This record gives sequence, C-alpha cells and structure tokens, in this order.
Amino acid sequence: MDNFVSVLSVIHIVTAVLLAWPYYALAAVNQRALLGPPLGDRADTYMENVIKSRTVPCFVFQATVLVSGIALLLAQGYGLVALITVPQLGAKFLLLLLIAGHLTYVHVSLQPRIDAAFAEPIEGSMPPERAARIGAMRLRRKRIASICMFVVLTNVVLGIQVSAAIPGVIAAVLVVAVGVFTWRAFSSNTPFGWV
Repeated sequence: MDNFVSVLSVIHIVTAVLLAWPYYALAAVNQRALLGPPLGDRADTYMENVIKSRTVPCFVFQATVLVSGIALLLAQGYGLVALITVPQLGAKFLLLLLIAGHLTYVHVSLQPRIDAAFAEPIEGSMPPERAARIGAMRLRRKRIASICMFVVLTNVVLGIQVSAAIPGVIAAVLVVAVGVFTWRAFSSNTPFGWV
C-alpha cells in the first residue's frame, strides 16, 4: 500500500506542476504587449491559438489532481470526511473548484468572444472600438490567469502544510510571497524569475 500511495503522490505533485500554465500564459501576454500594434497580426493569432489550445489540457490536469487527491485520502484511510475535518484539504478542494469555474468561464464565454471579435471583417486597420473591446476581454482573461496562478501556488503551500505540518505563520508568509510573485507575473515580464 505504501508504494501505491507513493505513486499517487508523484502523480498528484507532477500534475500540480503541470498546472503552472497560468504563469507562462502571463509571460506570453506580457511579451505580446511589448510588441505593440497592430492588433490582429500574426503574433496575436499565434498567441490566441496557444492560449486557447491549453484549456482542455488544464481541465485534464485539474481532473487528475482531483482524482489523485481523493485517491490519496482514501488510500491513506482518511476518507472524504477529511475535506471537512482538515481545513487545508477542504481549502485545497474549494480552490480547485474555483480554478475549474474560472477556466470554464474562459473556455465557454470569454475566449469565444475574443475569437469572434478577431474574426469580424476589417477594412484597413483594426477599428479603435473593437481594439478596446478585445483589450478589455484580454485584460479580464489575464486577471483570471493571475487568480488561477495564485490559487495553484497557494494549493501547493496548503499541500505542503498538510504533509509536512509547517506552522500556520510560515504558511501565511508563503501565501503572501505567492501573492507578491503573482502580482509581479501579472504586471511585468519577470526577466529574472523570482527576483
């Protein structure tokens, strides 16, 4: 049984690492902003195709984290009641649902509206009102990516707190650090990583 729990733990952790996509999406979006106009060029087409092609893999990774996490609870004898009795596990579960909800919103509502705005015919350059509409939707998507990044990294901190029993104060400091890094990734290109 120990080997089974170890394999589940590796699957769970590796999948959590794969959920780091929001960081890279923010890096791509910030790089695109540096290019400036024109809106709707090949760089936009490339970026939009990359971003929207990652939605389904993100759903798969989220499902894998959910299934492996529940399997870990059951394999270790905790049962599903641990989602209520262990606050960190309950928070991890709720945060996973938050990410899934945000991703669903982007996939079924926001991204199709961005695609439709780019698909409208253009005579000459992109009309300013359409460029503003696309910019507002992209900003909303960027904010959602930041929320997802913060939640994924917070879930890592909570997971460590569950398995290593780190003090709550240290966990809180780590969550604040996650928030600061998420803000930096949202607002800059983070050319030196953490720094």
